[in-house]
This record gives sequence, C-alpha cells and structure tokens, in this order.
Amino acid sequence: MRHAQLLGLIAVTAGAAVLRPRAPAILNYPGIQFDSDGKLSISVFSDLHFGEPEWGTHRPNGDLKTVGVINSVLDNEHPNLVVLNGDLVSCEWVATQDANGLIDQIMAPLINRNLPFAATFGNHDASKTCSTKSMSDHMWYDVKGTNGNKLSFTTQSVSGDIDQVGWSNYFVPVYSSTNGGDLKMLLWFFDSKGGRKYQPTGVDVGVPNWVDEKVVSWFRDTNSQFRQQYGRAFPSLAFVHIPVHATNAFQQTGGRTETTNPGINDESIGQQGDLCDTNGNCPYTGSDTPFMKALVETEGLMGVFSGHDHLVDWCMKWSKNLPDTTPANGNGLNICFNRHSGYGGYGDYSRGARQIIVEEGKLGQDVVETWIRLENGNISGHVSLNSTFGTDQYPKADGTKSSGA
Repeated sequence: MRHAQLLGLIAVTAGAAVLRPRAPAILNYPGIQFDSDGKLSISVFSDLHFGEPEWGTHRPNGDLKTVGVINSVLDNEHPNLVVLNGDLVSCEWVATQDANGLIDQIMAPLINRNLPFAATFGNHDASKTCSTKSMSDHMWYDVKGTNGNKLSFTTQSVSGDIDQVGWSNYFVPVYSSTNGGDLKMLLWFFDSKGGRKYQPTGVDVGVPNWVDEKVVSWFRDTNSQFRQQYGRAFPSLAFVHIPVHATNAFQQTGGRTETTNPGINDESIGQQGDLCDTNGNCPYTGSDTPFMKALVETEGLMGVFSGHDHLVDWCMKWSKNLPDTTPANGNGLNICFNRHSGYGGYGDYSRGARQIIVEEGKLGQDVVETWIRLENGNISGHVSLNSTFGTDQYPKADGTKSSGA
C-alpha cells in the first residue's frame, strides 16, 4: 500500500512536507491508493477505552490486553489502513498530561507496521481534562513510522468552536492502484462529539452528541465541489463514533434477524441526538436529522460505520420507512456497528475489529465485504453489503465470551 500525493489545488512540490488540510475548499491532497491487488483493506477498531483505573472491570493490565487485540487483528488482516472509530481513551479517568502517552500505546502496533491510520473521536475522548485537538495534533506531528513517515490522516477541516463542530471532520481520498493521480473513492470522517468540555480548571460541562449542522454543510459543499471538479459522484464510506437514530429505530421495529443481520444485539442502541437529564432519562431530540438527510442523499455512499454500543455489532440496510425518523426511508443505505475492541469499558464478548474490503474493479456496483475479526483469530458476521443485503441469509454470529474478561 502506498501513500499518494497529488498536485491539485494545493501546491506540494517534490520532496516537500505534506501540508495539513484545514480548509473545506481543498479538494486534492494526500491520501492512499488501492493496493497492487486492486483491493482496499481497512481494519476498524472502536471503543478501545485506554486509561481506565486498575481496579476496573477488566483490570489489571486492560490496556496491555487491548494492545494484544490490536496486534492479533493486524497480524491476521494485514490492512492498508487502520480506522480508530472513537473512544480511544476513557478520558474521564485521565490527567491532562497523560493523554498523549496513552495515544502512544495505541499507536505502537501501527508504528511497528508503518500502518497509516485515521481517527474519529468519541464521547469518552472529550473530557474536562482531555483535549481532542491536542490528541489530534500529537497524532499528526509526533506519530511516525519506523521509516520516519507520518502515519496519521486525523485532522480538522471545519472551522468553528470545537465544542460545536468537534475535531475530527475530514476526508481521505483513495486513488487507483496504478495511478496516484486517479481519484477513485472517498473516505469521510465525522466527530459526533458528546463527552465533556475541555477546561481543566473549570466546571464539568457536557457537549452535544451529534454531528453539527455546520459539519453537515461542509460535507454537502465538499461533495458538491468534487462533483463540479470531476463531473461525477464518487463511491465512498463514512465513519462516525455515535450511530444515527435510524439504527435505534431499525432495532426497535424488529427489522433485524440473526441470519439477515448476524451479530451481537444485547443492548438498546445509544444514538446521536439523545439528551439526558439529571435522572438519567435520555429522550431522542431529532438533532441528527440534518446528518441523516445528508448521508441518505449522498450518491455513492456504500456504508456508514459506527461504534459506541459495546454489545451491538451487526449491519443493516435502511430500505424501509422507520418510525419517528427523518428521512423515513434510507434508500438502501448500509449502516454497520463495530465490535468492541478494548478491555476498557463494559461488555464481555470476545474483542475484535470490523474488517472492510472494497475492490477497485467493483466500484460503482456498491459492493463491500465486511466481517468481524475476533481476538482469537476467528471471523464472525461476514456479510456482503450489496443490493440483496438485508434479505440474504448468513450464519449466526460468534457470541463467544472473552477468555480475558
């Protein structure tokens, strides 16, 4: 797998350092390429929850066990790209000066393999003592492979108050396996926020838990700029930590079965737009409606991938009307949950990571292969996100409990 650099709307001269994109008007900047076999392989880790106390549920050595999960998955899958899809750190337990050291522990398996990565932030990454901007800057400037190359794509492309727009909204271009100047696909990353406001000497203040409308506008505008520049829509995937309301509505209507949507389904889905009161009641507010509309209306979007819920790891096709959801129908949008990857946080199922395979030769056919690679090397819940997904029958998922729990 190769990093690709383009001479597009930003001027990058031969041998110059990669510029960090910050403006949504930039359309061409460094990304990745399909591998020489014509495939793009992505391993998605969610809910690592580093930094929890040693007396926690899966302690001691919870972080060390989680590093073992990462190593096992990477040894089995050999991906081209790693996605860290939120809740890297349980920051409510972490002092300001310790956060980047925990990030370094997460990065070690990637550094050893010179693996590029892209992160979104989750509700536990933002706290009174943790700054997602600081963690992002550390990944961008300080994390380098054994060959000295920068590994992180994690950045911020939307201006505004971090407590409103978050700090992991950006895209990564994917180019042809044979031509680093031939754009084939886009990977979109969003910050669903939640958690607490960073103010180490201030009071503990909550942050809204949905993708902000300003980010949605950036997403729509940037997609439009790509269409104008290239004259077509591009196949794409999207990653966001907290799932959209459609997943909860699908679950509550009983639309899922163990053979059409294999996976763990052991908790009620926590969704974007929940607003909790002091009594722990969390009614849905509909605040993620603009984001859901934008996802549904994005031509070529083949799948949306989320974490957050440690006891859910299935995929769904949003192809029917869902109650109290706007839009009501997702026009066949595929949405998947990741497996709980870390030994921090709740849940006793075997840890693992979602694997995603996209073939360059099948772009335009809306086909994505995906499964969960477990810490013991087994595969669970392998499905094909294609036109018949949702009616195709598959084996039931692996419900093994973790031996390390």
